[in-house]
Amino acid sequence: MTPSREQLERAVRDAASRLTSEPRRLAAAAAGSAAATAAGAGVRRLISRDGTPTDSSAYRLLSGEPVSTGIKRVVTARVGDALAELRGETDSEPADAIHEARKDMKKIRSAIRLVRDPLGDEVYKRENEHYRDVGRMLSSFRDAEVLVETVEALTERFESAGDRFSGLRERLGAELRDVRDDGSIESAMARAAGALERGLGRISSWPLRGDGWALLEGGLRRSYRRGRKRLRAVEEDPSVENLHEWRKRVKDLWYQLRLIREAEPALLGSLADHAHLLSDHLGDDHDLALLRQSAAERPDAFGEAADQRLMFELIDRRRGELRFAATSLGERIYSRKPKTFTKSLEGRWRSR
Repeated sequence: MTPSREQLERAVRDAASRLTSEPRRLAAAAAGSAAATAAGAGVRRLISRDGTPTDSSAYRLLSGEPVSTGIKRVVTARVGDALAELRGETDSEPADAIHEARKDMKKIRSAIRLVRDPLGDEVYKRENEHYRDVGRMLSSFRDAEVLVETVEALTERFESAGDRFSGLRERLGAELRDVRDDGSIESAMARAAGALERGLGRISSWPLRGDGWALLEGGLRRSYRRGRKRLRAVEEDPSVENLHEWRKRVKDLWYQLRLIREAEPALLGSLADHAHLLSDHLGDDHDLALLRQSAAERPDAFGEAADQRLMFELIDRRRGELRFAATSLGERIYSRKPKTFTKSLEGRWRSR
C-alpha cells in the first residue's frame, strides 16, 4: 500500500531525530539512513522513471515523491555526506574532504533557495545563513589549494612559459603546506561538523507542505531571472565581482535543474549539463583572477619582472577566452524570459 504524505514526512522527521542522538562516528551513516528510512516507508515512491530502484540519497526529487518530503530527504542526505567527509569517515584526504563538504553546502543552499517562498523569510534566512557560514569555515583552505592547482594548470596550458613560474608555484606550495601542518584545517573541519549536527534536527520541522509545482516555481523563476540579470551585468562590465556573482546564480540554476530533472530527464539533463559547463568556465575565470592577485602580491617569487608580466599576460589571455565562451553559452541558456522558462517546465513536471 502506498504510504501517505504524512507517513513519509514522519519517517524523515524520525530518522533525522535519531541522527542527532547517534555517536559522532555514526553521524554520516545515520544521515544516509534518514533518507533510507523514508524510502523504506514506501519503496514505490522512490522508483525512477524507468522502473529501477533509486538511491534515496540522490540529489533529485523523485517521480511520485512529495516535494516537501523530497527536499528534506535531499538536504538530510547532503548533511550526512558532508559529515562523513569532515569526520574522516571516507577515504578522502583533508583537502578533498573540504572540497566535497563545500559542494554539499552549495547544493543545500540551492535546494533551500528553490523553496524559499514556502519556507518563509525567517526560516529561509536562518537556514541559508547557517549553511553559508559552514562553507565559509572551510573556504580559506580550499582557496590555498586552488591557487597551487591553477598555477600548475596555467603552466601546462602554456608550455612556452617553461619553468618561469616555478618560483611562485613553490611559494604557494610552501604556504599550503604550512596551512596543512598547523592544525587549523582539522580544527575548522571539527567546527563545521559540529555546526552541521546542531542544525540537522531543524530540517524535519521546515514548514514545507505538499507536493505541487507551486512549491518550486517561485524559486526556479527567481534563480533564472537573477542569472539572466547577472549575464547582462557581465556584458556591460566583465569585472571579477560581476563574473563571480553570475557564477553563483548559474550554480543555483544548475543544482535546481538537477533536483527537478526527473520531470524530463533528457531535456533537463542536457540543460543542466550546459549550466554545469558554464559554471566551470566562470569558476576557472575566478581561479585565474585569484592567481593574478596572488602573483601581484608576491613579486619577489619571480626570477625576473618579465616573468611576472608574462604570467599576467597569459592569465588575461585565458580569461578572455573563458569570458567569450561563458557569455556565448549564457546567451543560449538565458535566452527566454523567466516566466516563459518556468511555464515551459510546468507541464512536464505535472505529467511526470
